[in-house]
Amino acid sequence: MQQFDIVIVGNSAAGLQAVRTIRRHSSRVSVALVDREACPAYSRVLTPYFIGGKTARQNLFIADDAFYRDMGVTTLFGQAALSVDPDRRELRLADGSSLGFNALLLALGSEARPFKPGSERVSTLRHLADADRLAALLQPARCVTALGAGLVSVPVLSHLSPEVERHLVVGSDRIFSRLLDAESAAVLEEHFQASGVTLHKREEISEVLEGERLRLSLASGKNLDTDALLVGKGVLPNTLLAREAGLAVSDGILVDDCCRTSCPAIFAAGDAAQGRDYVTGETTVQGNWITAVEQGEVAARNMLGLNQLYEGSMKNNITEVFGLDVAAIGCCSDAVGRTVVHGSLASRRYRKIFLDEKERVVGAVLIGETNDSGVYYQMVRARLPFPGRRLMQGDAGYAAFTRRIA
Repeated sequence: MQQFDIVIVGNSAAGLQAVRTIRRHSSRVSVALVDREACPAYSRVLTPYFIGGKTARQNLFIADDAFYRDMGVTTLFGQAALSVDPDRRELRLADGSSLGFNALLLALGSEARPFKPGSERVSTLRHLADADRLAALLQPARCVTALGAGLVSVPVLSHLSPEVERHLVVGSDRIFSRLLDAESAAVLEEHFQASGVTLHKREEISEVLEGERLRLSLASGKNLDTDALLVGKGVLPNTLLAREAGLAVSDGILVDDCCRTSCPAIFAAGDAAQGRDYVTGETTVQGNWITAVEQGEVAARNMLGLNQLYEGSMKNNITEVFGLDVAAIGCCSDAVGRTVVHGSLASRRYRKIFLDEKERVVGAVLIGETNDSGVYYQMVRARLPFPGRRLMQGDAGYAAFTRRIA
């Protein structure tokens, strides 16, 4: 059995940041990185561009073999982690081998929710193999339907050729229901429909029938014929490994403010970790790239004994859909009592700011232009009071304010 100071399971945002942080502070610590995909790290955010033919496959990769070699990391790619023994500090792999560790980081990510019945023309999008399959499946398609209006389905539809007929089946009353309030979602829905997308809200797919085309039977009784179906209806944090090891698990793997699990030698970060939300104080699985990077950094520092506390994660999602940049930062809930709106879809500069009872910024939705999203992120992090509409207008007040918080 090989023995390492630190073993990392997961080769995306949290795992990569942990590697960088470890090497920034120590060149001596031995590190192994395990991942079931047999390739270097890649960006899932870019896969819709690849599927839509807007970027080459090689542009998806954010690390190469030289990165791991230069970092002095032993890589075990194409290897699934089967079980963890917290008492013996052992990680067992699918090939029957085991790794010993002093500290273990579970950066396991999440999976697409399963969908049945299956079909060769039905696919999820979570891994590189899914992207390869979808790129081939959608290339000849004249009509594509997506189930679920989240950060998987919508970007894929938006990067398809405008000549493709596009349908979006949404179980809730709006798109991006986990990201946006109803008003902001309505602004985007208007743009989607203007871009040629047919929305089917408060609908579910009850049956998929095979034929020359796929026939989708909807809960309302309507039928929809399509060439391909992309299922993007939610994700599930990968918690099985932790659960079977006896770690505390709820929606995700429960972690404290050090990103430590219920076992002192085991840490978790990224889409599988459930920690404190900075704004609400409640535990949540945030599921965004920046949170994964932040948690990977904190976990790595604590595995090295450098003792760092994490103030909590924040929603911070930025995407491009149908030619519009969209950012959702902090708490963007219908339940927030006071909001300030400026701009419109027509001006391609829409701002909605969410304020608490002390007039502090707790969230922001930006549609059209999102270059100043970092300013709003810092306002939420610093619990700053709303400085007034001049900031939203992007005039001299914006420049003055950015100098003040820099």
